[in-house]
Amino acid sequence: MKVANRLNMLPPYLFSELEAKAAGIRAQGIDLIDLGIADPDLKPPQFLLDAVISHLDDPDAHQYPTSRGDPGVRRAIARWFNSRFGVSLDPEREIVVVLGGKGGLSNLARAFVDPGDEVGVPEPGYPVYGGAGAALNEAYLRPLILDSNSGFLPNLKDAIGTKILFLNYPNNPTGAIAPESFYEETAYFAESHPETLVAWDAAYSELTFDGIKTPSILQFTQKAVEIHSLSKMMNCTGFRIGFAAGNAAALDALVRVKTQVDSGAPVFIQRAMANALGHYEGKIPPPECRISHSEYGKRKDLLEKGLQQVKGIERVYSSPATFFVWAAVEDDLAFVEKAMNKGVIFTPGRGFGLPGMGFIRASVTTPMDKIEEAISRISD
Repeated sequence: MKVANRLNMLPPYLFSELEAKAAGIRAQGIDLIDLGIADPDLKPPQFLLDAVISHLDDPDAHQYPTSRGDPGVRRAIARWFNSRFGVSLDPEREIVVVLGGKGGLSNLARAFVDPGDEVGVPEPGYPVYGGAGAALNEAYLRPLILDSNSGFLPNLKDAIGTKILFLNYPNNPTGAIAPESFYEETAYFAESHPETLVAWDAAYSELTFDGIKTPSILQFTQKAVEIHSLSKMMNCTGFRIGFAAGNAAALDALVRVKTQVDSGAPVFIQRAMANALGHYEGKIPPPECRISHSEYGKRKDLLEKGLQQVKGIERVYSSPATFFVWAAVEDDLAFVEKAMNKGVIFTPGRGFGLPGMGFIRASVTTPMDKIEEAISRISD
C-alpha cells in the first residue's frame, strides 16, 4: 500500500529517534539519565486524582461527551480565566475543551489551513506546528526565526500572508518569556491582518518562577485563540486534557473538526480539570502546584549553573519559565551523541527546526540528584 503523500512531508519525529537510540544504549547495560523529553516526574496533586476518581461515579461518565465540552466545565474554565487573567469569556461560544494542547493546536490548523497555504511557524519551535499544522494539511511552513539577539521573539512582519500563525510563550524550547510589548504587537498584528489566525500556545503559562506571572493574549485582543493544557500545570501529561479559548468564529470551526475526528475528552477527566482549576485563588495556584513548580525552578537553576561549567557549552540562556534549559554548543548532534555515550540524554536543537542547529535543549523533569550526576558525567 502507498501512504498519503502528506506523510512523506513529515520530518522524522525527533523524540522517536531519540527513544530508539536510547533503547540501544540501555541494551548495552548503560544507565541513562534522560534530560531529553519533558514528561513530568512529579505526581499530580492529590485533589486532581481524587476528583478523577469521584467523577467516575457520575451517572453519565460512561457516555459520549460533547465535542465542545461539558457545559459545567466550560463555565468553570470561564471563571478561572477571569480570575487568572481578568478576561471575561462566554462559556457557550468562547471556550472549547480539547484533548491536550497538541490536539487543540492540530485540529485548529485543520479547520483553517488548505493545501498550498502558508503556516507561520517559529523556529526553533514545537515540532507539531510544522508537522500537524503545515505538513499534514499539505501546506507550506513559513519559518519565523527566533534568535537570542531578539530575545527569541519573531519578527511578525515575516508572518504577513500566512493562514495561521503559531506563537508560544513561555517558549518551548528556549524557555523565553515575552514582554507585554510583544503581546501588544501581536494584538495589533491580529487586528490588522484578519486573514491570519493567531494561535497562541500557552501550555507553560503557569510554569513560571521568581514570582513572574505571564499574561494572556486575550487580554490584548479577541482576534486570537489561546490553547491551555493541564499537562504541565498539574503534572498530568497522560490525562490529555486542556482547552481552547478566544475568538468564537474560530472555535466554532474547531468544533466542526472535532465532531469528525474525536468524541471529546472523557467527562470524568473534564470535570476533574474543572475541580482542579477551582483550587486557584485568583492568580495564585494551589499550594500543591506551588510546591511542584518550586521544585522545577530549583532544578532548573541547578542545571543552568551546572551546564555553564561544562566544556563544549558556549552559552546557557537562563529563563524564569518552563521545564527547559536552552544552551549553545558548537555542534548539537556531536554534543548529544557524546553525552549519550556518557549516559546522559539531551535533545539536539535542530530537532526544533534548522535555526536550532548549534543548540541543545535539556529538561528538568528528573530529580536533583540525577541532574547533579548528569552534570558530573558530561564534565568528565
